[in-house]
Amino acid sequence: MTMKDQVMTREATNSPGLRLPWAGRTVQLENVEEELAFLWKMSGDNMRTGQNTNVRTSILNLIICAPDIESAQRASALLRHLSSTHLARVTVLVLDRSSDAPAALTTWITLRCFSVISDIMRHCFEQTTLLVSGSAIRSIANIVQPLLKAHLPVYLWWLGDPPDNETIFNDLVELSNRVIVDSTTFFNPEQDLQTLASLSQAAPNSALSDLNWGRATPWRQLVAQFFDVVEYRPYLAGVNSIEIEHAAAPLATPTVTESGDVSPNPACALLLAGWLKARLGWLLASDSSENIHDTASGTYRWLMEGTASPRTTRTLGSPRVKTGKAGNAQMASIDIRPQVQSQMRPGSICLVRLVSNVEGKQATFTINREGDPDHVLTSVELSRETRPQRTVSLTAAQDTSELLHDELEITGHDYLFEQTLQEVAELLG
Repeated sequence: MTMKDQVMTREATNSPGLRLPWAGRTVQLENVEEELAFLWKMSGDNMRTGQNTNVRTSILNLIICAPDIESAQRASALLRHLSSTHLARVTVLVLDRSSDAPAALTTWITLRCFSVISDIMRHCFEQTTLLVSGSAIRSIANIVQPLLKAHLPVYLWWLGDPPDNETIFNDLVELSNRVIVDSTTFFNPEQDLQTLASLSQAAPNSALSDLNWGRATPWRQLVAQFFDVVEYRPYLAGVNSIEIEHAAAPLATPTVTESGDVSPNPACALLLAGWLKARLGWLLASDSSENIHDTASGTYRWLMEGTASPRTTRTLGSPRVKTGKAGNAQMASIDIRPQVQSQMRPGSICLVRLVSNVEGKQATFTINREGDPDHVLTSVELSRETRPQRTVSLTAAQDTSELLHDELEITGHDYLFEQTLQEVAELLG
């Protein structure tokens, strides 16, 4: 930390702060370690009195960066469901970017413990919360770094839109081994996905992940399962049409719902389209005259060039390899459009349909929510014969705490996601 940062921090920490009961008690920044040690001692004394056991784990640091106190409190509440991830220390940052806010920094600490085995054993981790405003925000990376547990990986969970080429964000990314976002909350989904694609290339040492990619996982699995059936496998090479529909609020213009979601939000649909494009080896057609790019409504159409040669059609789970235009080129298309749904979270996938033509025979593979937020129906229509439908639950895939838990279990890069981001950036141009 530079001398200027040290002076700024001392001045800022002398500023009065708010009372945040969920964040614990207020302390001076320079006393955080001492005060946390005291909390551990008090907790240990209480455990000996009650004949119980506290489990202190040290696996990872989690930084949660929030734009406001309400978002920070919601994120903090989710940590109750992450007892199995072995958090060592959580640092919650609330960045008050109000133009008239003075330079200020207020710090809270708490020891959070949750039952693991009844009340006999409890998982505990440390939580430090910082409310930072004014010019003090510029020094946030230097302020946070001493609070991290040394020699442990650092995960950054950034709430809201990722800023484009902002020093504060980039400095926090530099501190982190993994950066987690949730594109279902993006205010400008199209622009923000392109920002993420640029970030994954500009910061190769930081793994990047998106909770929305987890929401798309069951849809990707269901698509792949169609072609696990031997009878349907030949139709993978003949897919020439993809349709994806995403939920939108029943309003004609872009809006923010009462829960803070933006509608329309085609982020998950775009990720699914990018994944399918890569898995099928499709390339954007040189003729773009019939393409549609309507950001306001979340409607898109791209003409693609595929290949009808089974030798150059890869399975849906294989690594991405550019196939070029070799083989028997065939035209294909990807369509994304909104579906008005008042009972679903904006951006949720409502329908995926793949149409294939092989040797004069057509097969249609459909995954359809049919208005049900928790289940989908999968169906296959082959040569005008409809096969039995299957009902699949999607409940677990929509829980934010479960999605975050899964991301915190990943230690390295999710290369498939990062490759898909580049595909989305190519589609969006």
